[in-house]
Amino acid sequence: MKKNLLIIIIGSLLIAYSCKEKDDVPPVITMNPPDTLNHILNEPYVDKGATAQDETEGNISSEIYVENTVDENKLGTYTVTYKVVDEAGNEAEPAVRIVNVINLGWVYMGYYSVTESQVYPDNDTCQYEIVVGADSTVNYRILFPDFVCNFGQEVYADVSDSIIVVPFQIIEDSLSAITLQGMGTINDSIISIEYTRKTDTLTSLWRAEFIRL
Repeated sequence: MKKNLLIIIIGSLLIAYSCKEKDDVPPVITMNPPDTLNHILNEPYVDKGATAQDETEGNISSEIYVENTVDENKLGTYTVTYKVVDEAGNEAEPAVRIVNVINLGWVYMGYYSVTESQVYPDNDTCQYEIVVGADSTVNYRILFPDFVCNFGQEVYADVSDSIIVVPFQIIEDSLSAITLQGMGTINDSIISIEYTRKTDTLTSLWRAEFIRL
């Protein structure tokens, strides 16, 4: 009698096990939109997140593993990758978000014709062309690869609305060093800056006008 009961129990377990479906369907990850976005340089990055749904386990969003490469303080293109594995070991197809960290000063980038005029203590003029760029670590900071009558050294300036400020800085080459600072106005086609320049003991006042080509 006991032997027959044992056989019945074992048989029932075998039947139950054989009726159990094998879970070989991976979960699906869905990113919260957008898939690609622009993020402002120096602003804290808060990810949009994602959800994960499994055919057997249901919502397993809490199990998502995130690989976030975003450096909010450096210009560049980054990825946020979402991964998840269900209890049966099935791994979902990873979902990837593209994040472009941008400097809003990019609107001023481009080719410019430059005219600089000395207004004190003498009169002097120089003309040249440059390509204005955007800084890779400070938002709304733009770069002049040549300034001070095409001196050949980079100068930076910070933009706030229609105002541009050239903070005090020293530019130098193997022969001389120049200190300068100034401010002016800026829009998407013209940059006007009035600045003081000091070379050795000589201090002069200059006006520079950049016209987009």
